[in-house]
Amino acid sequence: MRARSNSLHIFEVLATQHQSMLLAYLVSLVGDYALAEDVAQQALVIAYRKIETLNDPAMFPSWLRGIARLEGLAALRKRRREIAVPPGAIDELEEAYRRFEQEYSTHTWEERFHLVEECFEQLPDTLRTVCRLHYFENHKAWQIAESMTLNLNTVLKRLQRARIAVRDCVEMRMARETRVS
Repeated sequence: MRARSNSLHIFEVLATQHQSMLLAYLVSLVGDYALAEDVAQQALVIAYRKIETLNDPAMFPSWLRGIARLEGLAALRKRRREIAVPPGAIDELEEAYRRFEQEYSTHTWEERFHLVEECFEQLPDTLRTVCRLHYFENHKAWQIAESMTLNLNTVLKRLQRARIAVRDCVEMRMARETRVS
């Protein structure tokens, strides 16, 4: 009984620490915040049931993302929805998360998301508006192009520039904080 309660405690700590990461990962995978929340809850339930199969707590983030990836893709198939991320990019997404965790292991996911929010707010209005519509209001790029009377390529380019700008801003700030620490 003691081993199970110890596993439960480990799970609670790890799940709390990585909940924000899990949700961000799933939003990028399924492209729908509400669906990502549902899948995250399901993934956490499965992870809780299988926590005793996790041999190394340091592997928890990638182990949890593996569960979430399977659940997210199953949810998309069940709803007959298109996969928001091309299949080859799923491996790249996982690799990006893994690299990020290794390079910036001293930062919590909450600290990272706070930086993302700050960097997002610094984007020029043209980029921030397109991102808000696409990532937070779940509009397709072609819908944004129509509603803003823009060329589809312009919308896609703005999304790309915004992602790069936010990524670079976050990396720069995290590197600066790491040097100061």
